[in-house]
Amino acid sequence: MTTLEWKRRQEQECFAVKGPGAAEWLLAQGLRIPTQSNTWAAVPAQGSGSEALMIARLGTSEFFLDESSPAPVIAGLAHALRERPAGVYPVLREDWGFVLAGAGSDAVLAEVCNVPFASLAEQAQPIIMTMMVGVAVLVLLQATAQGRAYLVWCDPTFGPYLAETIAAVVADHGGRSGN
Repeated sequence: MTTLEWKRRQEQECFAVKGPGAAEWLLAQGLRIPTQSNTWAAVPAQGSGSEALMIARLGTSEFFLDESSPAPVIAGLAHALRERPAGVYPVLREDWGFVLAGAGSDAVLAEVCNVPFASLAEQAQPIIMTMMVGVAVLVLLQATAQGRAYLVWCDPTFGPYLAETIAAVVADHGGRSGN
């Protein structure tokens, strides 16, 4: 049985672009992007085989990227964006993120959000924009070797409140909190 765990994601870099030329620009940068709205794709880290970069397609023309530090892909994209490509606009992202993983994750989410996460198919790689205990969040469902995991991002000013609230619900379910 997997232990329910909540932990703060550290050393992550976020980047976002939107606009009518955003998809084509990301493809021109050599990235594989999701073809459907509200889904995500992982890009393996060079030479490691692990998935270090996540690209989410939010709607038809907005993309959110998250990469482990150091973040060479995001740094390269930020540099390339200085050229001001037509139809591509930067979106300021200073997200605060955490991971909710383990066998009780769906039960915790059922208490803090009205989206039926337990019914979502992992292979569809969904990304959901919703409210969680009154805070706007972006939630990514991911299949891991240990089971389902949810990556959650929110505005950094609400991060401590959301963390405290989620940690209390996790504890109520017999789980533990990480850092």
